[in-house]
Amino acid sequence: MSTRVERLAVRRRLLQAECAVQRGEIGGIQSDLEAGAARADHVIAVARRLTPLLLAAGVAAAVLIGPARLLGVARQGLALGLVASRASRLLR
Repeated sequence: MSTRVERLAVRRRLLQAECAVQRGEIGGIQSDLEAGAARADHVIAVARRLTPLLLAAGVAAAVLIGPARLLGVARQGLALGLVASRASRLLR
């Protein structure tokens, strides 16, 4: 009976060690996720601060350039953005 108890005690220690390693890995993953979320929060905060300025610049561009020419520039920008997005995905 004592050998069974000893085997169970050894197994318990091994499982506890494995759990400690997994907790450490989860902590590392959590810190990576938190860092990514902090970057995203910063980008969103900057975008919120710049939104009125970008809106005013867009209206000024529409008035100065003209709506037809502005649509052409927007189409070209969209096409360039799609190509850049595809290239970025291919390079990952």
